[in-house]
Amino acid sequence: MFTRSMLDGALASGWFGAGLPESARARLADMAEMTSYPAGAVVIREGAPVDSLGVVVDGRLAIRLNVPGRDVVTVLTVEPGDFIGWSALVPPHRSTSTIIALEPTTVVRFDGTALRAALDADPALAAAILRRVLDAVARRLAATRTQLLDLFARAEHEPW
Repeated sequence: MFTRSMLDGALASGWFGAGLPESARARLADMAEMTSYPAGAVVIREGAPVDSLGVVVDGRLAIRLNVPGRDVVTVLTVEPGDFIGWSALVPPHRSTSTIIALEPTTVVRFDGTALRAALDADPALAAAILRRVLDAVARRLAATRTQLLDLFARAEHEPW
């Protein structure tokens, strides 16, 4: 069993949680649970409902997209301290990608419904969390764009 202190420490160990005020981290730790995935496990499937936001404690995850004409492409790997499942915060709460565990991985998870309710009830918590989420989504969008441009640059003909 994981204590609140252990969950807070796991959150504080990476960029997502370390950048949060202590009060926000403590609030998250109260809602958290730890989940482990074996290598090769599908953590989230593209298009499926997303019911939780998770912060990676250890291990590595691949974010993969189904690119028409290119099959499945890994666009980013998620390392400890980063998070997955931002779609749990944004309607319609469906995954925009598939996430696969590349190695055994432990994630601190937050139930999407409970987290959304906490963010709605506490503007300071919402500001702290959503700023971190927006930063990560912006970085991922840039990384995905670069990956896709690289894929299309290698095409023998224009894709349109």
